[in-house]
Amino acid sequence: MPIKTDQLNNRLTTINQFSKNEVGQNRLVYSPNWVKGQKQLISWGNQAEMTITVDTYGTVYLDVIGSQSPDTIIATGSHMDTVAHGGPYDGLYGVVGGLQAILNLVRTFGQPKKTLRLISFSEEEGSHFPATFSGSKHYARIQNVTGIKDQSGIAFDTARQKAVSKLKEAADEMGLPNIPSTFTELHIEQGPRLIESHCQIGLVTSIVGQRRFTVTVNGIANHAGTTPMTDRHDALQIAIVLISHLKAIAAEISPQLTFTVGECHVWPNTSNVIPGKVIFSIDTRHVSDTTLNLFENRLRDEAQKASNSPVSITVNRWVADHPTQLDNGMLTRNKQLAKNLGISYQTLASGAGHDSEIMSKVTKTTMIFVPSIDGISHAPQENTSDTDLHTGVKLLQESLREQAY
Repeated sequence: MPIKTDQLNNRLTTINQFSKNEVGQNRLVYSPNWVKGQKQLISWGNQAEMTITVDTYGTVYLDVIGSQSPDTIIATGSHMDTVAHGGPYDGLYGVVGGLQAILNLVRTFGQPKKTLRLISFSEEEGSHFPATFSGSKHYARIQNVTGIKDQSGIAFDTARQKAVSKLKEAADEMGLPNIPSTFTELHIEQGPRLIESHCQIGLVTSIVGQRRFTVTVNGIANHAGTTPMTDRHDALQIAIVLISHLKAIAAEISPQLTFTVGECHVWPNTSNVIPGKVIFSIDTRHVSDTTLNLFENRLRDEAQKASNSPVSITVNRWVADHPTQLDNGMLTRNKQLAKNLGISYQTLASGAGHDSEIMSKVTKTTMIFVPSIDGISHAPQENTSDTDLHTGVKLLQESLREQAY
């Protein structure tokens, strides 16, 4: 079955061009670039005469209605948003690749027996607001976001309503569609394992759990020249020591436990003033909740030890996603389809969080990975070969065909 490789590449390029004057891709949820991306997807859906729904969180649903069992929905998709200065394929590949797979099937086989649905989730990354997977959590009727703001003080609901209002005019209807019978997410691996093993495809068994924390260190700001070294309460130095201890603790707990401090803010952030306050992030991930719990307990213990009047340290956990097992039956079937197509594959756990971990709570869910060159993701250098991009769509197409026709 032909992939229409030019269409796939052109669609990826079209949406990525919205960030052409910036470093990397910047489609943070509800930003102008994000609105342009979702509106472009709606435009393609209109051209293909698909039924288009937008929900109140800005997730876009494009349906090809089934001829025999229209209420049985076979879904695919991923997320439209990116991290700040991200890469060209994270999330977007699953959206555009999913659209391409559906259109190829309709072009070749006509109307499906069951409804085929493409989903472009509004938000997955947690890069604009302190909330992750808000799009899929809303769709799955699991959680709605309330009472949060971005770093500029803009409320989530304010940004959401403003952005979604710009999508309403192009949609056939507003609402929250029914949950699908199955969900398949096509995605780049975002790591080095497929490249290192020379496999074309990764079939995902599970997704790691993750915890995210915001740590605030309050010291005392003072003069950098007149305050003796022995009389300082330097929030930045305290944070540095704490981070170093936590990194060692993470390695001690498990070599597979990842520990990242990716965000740090210093006040007053002036060269001749001792820092009086530091806020930094912690991201930890592992396949075991027990391991994550152990790290969190150690984190809180270390913060308590380092708090000594007038220094205070607070730890706020704002993400606690549990490890997730994906559907074994769909995994087994995709193994057979890959063999039938002559596609090399390996099974693996995902070290990144995905909308699939949310969808798996409400429907049968699986994931298909394609290789990431040099294992790089969440960066402008993120890349996957055209051949691998097309191989992923090919396997997805075959899986959707078997389920919907």
